[in-house]
Amino acid sequence: MSQPKNYLLSLIIPAFNEEKKIEKDIEAAYAFFGKNKVKAEVIISTDGVTDKTNEKVRRLQSRYKDLKLISRHERAGKGFAIKQAVKEARGKYIMFADAGLCISFHNVREGVKRLDKGFDFVLASRADKKSVIVKYQPFYRQLGAKIFGLIVRYLLGIPKNITDTQCGFKFFKNKIARKLFNNLRTRGLMFDIEIILLAKKYGLKITDFPVSWTADWDSKLSLPGCLEIIKDLLVIKLKYKL
Repeated sequence: MSQPKNYLLSLIIPAFNEEKKIEKDIEAAYAFFGKNKVKAEVIISTDGVTDKTNEKVRRLQSRYKDLKLISRHERAGKGFAIKQAVKEARGKYIMFADAGLCISFHNVREGVKRLDKGFDFVLASRADKKSVIVKYQPFYRQLGAKIFGLIVRYLLGIPKNITDTQCGFKFFKNKIARKLFNNLRTRGLMFDIEIILLAKKYGLKITDFPVSWTADWDSKLSLPGCLEIIKDLLVIKLKYKL
């Protein structure tokens, strides 16, 4: 198990067939870290990719010495991909961000600032009243997100101070991330829900913060994926006896 070294931050980007986005993500991350003199590593964790995502990451490794690639041939799910990367993360703090730059890396400052203040787990929230939505999702996805939010809040008992469970921009203290992900059982998209419930169970200090967010209309969610979400939510409900 890797131990924290001299990195302030380990950035994890889970990736499934992101050949069109991954280079821009990596370059934007290192541009931010360089400009702000942040000692950081970037870990790309791919999961059953069938495109050229891995090849593009490997090409950039010659330019960025702190860029790492964790690759799994079989599809296991986003939660599993992040869990594997957390095991290798060496930063004082760990964060993960979705591919596609929906949230600019300048928002990293706010997440780190809250960890510095003593919070264990910090979430970006698109639902915060101070958040700026640059580009909205299609209406049907906005409606689906609102319905989903109501379901998980009342079905699973999500804490009231958490206004956005699914935003792909989250921060943790290193030891906290390891504890949460070591106990994570959900491999797919609903891993965020279980992580939040685990944090609640352990009595962790949790907060969220507003961001500037641009919707990515390139959704990979399919009908089988929706059915898996329903299954995972039911499994989580039974596991935590909610």
